Amino acid sequence: MRYKKIRGLKRKVDKIQNWIDEYLDLNIEQLSEYKYQYSKVYVYPWCNLTLTDSEIPEPKGMAKKEILNGLEKIYDGWKTELEKLNRPYYLKIWLYEPRVSKSQVVCAIDEKIDYYENIFEKADFEENSSSFTNQLNSDFKWQPNIDEEPYWESDLLWPVDQYERIEDSYSDRRILNKLKKGNFKNKEIDSPNGNKDTIYFLPKGKIWVGEK
Repeated sequence: MRYKKIRGLKRKVDKIQNWIDEYLDLNIEQLSEYKYQYSKVYVYPWCNLTLTDSEIPEPKGMAKKEILNGLEKIYDGWKTELEKLNRPYYLKIWLYEPRVSKSQVVCAIDEKIDYYENIFEKADFEENSSSFTNQLNSDFKWQPNIDEEPYWESDLLWPVDQYERIEDSYSDRRILNKLKKGNFKNKEIDSPNGNKDTIYFLPKGKIWVGEK
């Protein structure tokens, strides 16, 4: 796997602060309407999908530290606003390890609380000295979960003539072959068109779900 080199790291760190400032205040109006709110790491280039065969490396060093600090600041800001509502709520940080750029702060009210409480498959691994959780406030309590990337078989068997590049169709079929041969968790579902489909879950790491 080739990784794209990230240039201008100082400018990227500055953009992290812009993301924090934008999401520090909870949008109560949207929360009341949709019953949930979240803030992903909306920082270029980590929030963008790459259109090449290379991958964007996960933030490290100062960039990683600032993202983790940002997640906690947004969490604290939202907690202050949610407490004013004087009603039950869900508020947690979803901390992905090692895919820290996938991390987010999530909150919910009313019927969405139960949905988010049961969204992940829990795991039994423990924190250690290198866990990302150690870089946030010790007041957080963390529940370990499995980070899995879902792949729909129907997506990987898209008709060849629908691809812009035929090489991409070959790549998808190689992925599907790997998923079928590997001992990966999978689930058969009914697709909207009435056909059967299968979702394969490829392990990518850990998700620490934390709250103060």
